[in-house]
Amino acid sequence: MFQRIAVEDVKYTETEAVLMSIHGIIGTGIVISGIIALISAKGGNTHSKSGIVFALALCAMAAVILATAFLASHLISTLGITFTALACYLVLTSWATVRAPSATLDQFSYVAPIVAGAIGMIALYWGSMAALGYEEVDDDIPVAAYFVFSGLAFLSACGDIATILKGGAVGAQRLARHLWRMCFALYLFTATLFTGPGSVVFPEQIRESWVFMAPELSVLVLSLYWLTRVFGNRTSQLGSFRKLR
Repeated sequence: MFQRIAVEDVKYTETEAVLMSIHGIIGTGIVISGIIALISAKGGNTHSKSGIVFALALCAMAAVILATAFLASHLISTLGITFTALACYLVLTSWATVRAPSATLDQFSYVAPIVAGAIGMIALYWGSMAALGYEEVDDDIPVAAYFVFSGLAFLSACGDIATILKGGAVGAQRLARHLWRMCFALYLFTATLFTGPGSVVFPEQIRESWVFMAPELSVLVLSLYWLTRVFGNRTSQLGSFRKLR
């Protein structure tokens, strides 16, 4: 999200230091609350509360990113803005999926594909500008990342449209939509914190350790596990979430 800048080579202003500290605290909270939601019994009180904290923390992160874009724009890349917008979209649509009754559509259902399409177009534009040399890109971030996020946004928009055409998500499809969107957003933040730009907050001696890959790999494995469980119970409804332990 933030540019990968060696801390020892830069002196930050008070405003920049505060923004980066808040970013680190909220980012850590996102990862911790997300992992708790992922490993806890689905549909239970712990899962519900940690999921709410995860969603609220992510929205708070978006506010920090927006503030940084205005107050210290050199600390954040356009990819970071794209990343955060996509993650917020995924989490909010995931949350809306299980909050609304099964097989129903609301106003947010019709707005979601428009938002996803806009994120995809912006990421595609910035990626094209970066590939042509018009957009400054962090050396540690491949230009292809813009196109990956753009493609994911467009695929998500297609999923939203398909849900609208079906009159709303039901059963296993509904739970899978909730799970993969929440899990992918969590994976993005976990990867960013431990092996991406956020890893600069950790000592350089341990930054390259294979242990730092464990959190994001764990999130990936657990996500696949829960999706397998959901599709293994094709009659899944929201109440059956409590049976997934």
